Amino acid sequence: MARGKGWFRTRRQSKGEFVFFCCYSQDPATGDRTEKLRKLGPVSQFPDAASRWQEVGRLGLSSIIDNPISDLTFSDLVIRYIASGAIEQKTLSQKKASGTVAVLRHNLEDYCVPRWGQTSVCLIEPRPLEDWLLYLHQEKALAWTTINKVKQAMQGVFKFGRKEKLLPAEYDPFRDIDCEASSDYEAITCTPEQTLAILNQLEEPESVLTLLIASTGLSISEALGLQWADVEYDRNRIVVRRSWVEEIGNCKNTHRKAPVAMHPVLGSYLRHWHEKTIYARPIDWVFASTKLKGAKPRSGGIASQTYLYPAAAKAKVFRSVQKRNQDGKLVTRYFDVAGNPIKRWGWHNLRHSLASWLVSEGVDVKTVSTMLRHSNIKTTLGVYSHAVGPKQLAAQGQFLDRLLVGGSVQ
Repeated sequence: MARGKGWFRTRRQSKGEFVFFCCYSQDPATGDRTEKLRKLGPVSQFPDAASRWQEVGRLGLSSIIDNPISDLTFSDLVIRYIASGAIEQKTLSQKKASGTVAVLRHNLEDYCVPRWGQTSVCLIEPRPLEDWLLYLHQEKALAWTTINKVKQAMQGVFKFGRKEKLLPAEYDPFRDIDCEASSDYEAITCTPEQTLAILNQLEEPESVLTLLIASTGLSISEALGLQWADVEYDRNRIVVRRSWVEEIGNCKNTHRKAPVAMHPVLGSYLRHWHEKTIYARPIDWVFASTKLKGAKPRSGGIASQTYLYPAAAKAKVFRSVQKRNQDGKLVTRYFDVAGNPIKRWGWHNLRHSLASWLVSEGVDVKTVSTMLRHSNIKTTLGVYSHAVGPKQLAAQGQFLDRLLVGGSVQ
């Protein structure tokens, strides 16, 4: 029997893990298809595809195969997934943010397709997938949070295949694979004094952009997506309607579309820049690219590397060291106070800093969560608050007073 007709599935049972041969059988009268399974034996007896197909041939199972689908490779399915637009769809009524789509495509094209592209989709099994995820961590040095995103990208392709009936309804090789999703990343935060020192190293419009993000918690994509019509001076608020990451996109979720408070002090800085910029029409970008003559917003990544990083180094948030690379070109490297290389720092750290300072100052957590436009208050406390404040110190002091009353540590 030719390979590619039907597919294999492994299932754990009371006596161990077994291999099943699966295929569709079609009723000639009604056209209805039903899935048929035939147990081949223990995985230890049929460890690879070759031995399994040999057993299928020996059992003469070709007679029950109809409308085979396993000739479809993973690469073919990815092409259909992207072409259909399903990769962009979050729900029936909402599309994913453009940045999210870009990450999904990157993970599929740079990690998943090179490894699994030529593999028949129905031959992708949990054990090889687990080995591959471990390989990405151990050999490619990817963080587990990144690997989890690669896994989610691949799961999206399988989900599309099931929905379009290109794959069996129950087919999900990731079903029994758990992947670490939490991050051990600890964001570098700035005190208000350090943020002021950074601002003092910048000129307009970089100083206005930095102040805007530092005081509102807007993401860089949301800040760059602002037009002057979104800045409502008379209502002391900024309306968030879109994001910008190389192209116009939606906000991360509906909560992120909530208006942002604009204190009169912040409003005065924005107004000053509004009066100064040559791109001041309601439909113009607040932080328009002069290189592109205002047609698009500027690049957040370039602004970070060119202006924000050097300003933070001059403000002594971290230190910079210039060295020559192998090509003899002078490059700048940044290190934290402990001497560790800084791999992640930028506009988002200002958002972390705002949340940490507000929480440490005793501002109601619900208020902080609303300012950051989080959909879940746990995100505010678990991810965006880092500071040790008076309340924590006071609580620890109460415990130590009780613990050490009448004695001392031996």
